[in-house]
Amino acid sequence: MPKQGLASIGIKTTIKEHELNYVTGIGDIGGEPSSLDATCLKDKIAKSVPGVQKNEGHNIDILFDNSDAESDYRKIKAMEGEVVSVVHEFPDGTQFATTAYVSIKINAVKVDELIGATIKCDLQSDWTDTNPTT
Repeated sequence: MPKQGLASIGIKTTIKEHELNYVTGIGDIGGEPSSLDATCLKDKIAKSVPGVQKNEGHNIDILFDNSDAESDYRKIKAMEGEVVSVVHEFPDGTQFATTAYVSIKINAVKVDELIGATIKCDLQSDWTDTNPTT
């Protein structure tokens, strides 16, 4: 019987070959197609057909760290300008993968908060999903 929900604890995110250390959030996975108007003069209701799938981009939020060569910030900064693999593995073993140009920015900083950064993924391919093995 399927589980009733799945906690986000244990999600692994890998960009190129670097497993991110301090992910705090991931954006939507997948997109939806645009709606193309297919309504004709004889129709009494508006009709549409699916068009190109829109992916509004994909963001990954992390805690900022630049203290050594293995820090997420340095690794992602070095990948800017190239198309790399992006993989999220959920605790049940499901994997979602795509390719994207990545860039990283430091988020606004406030008193009494951890410094965060956002990895922006400009998708270059559709998401593929791999089901867990049972």
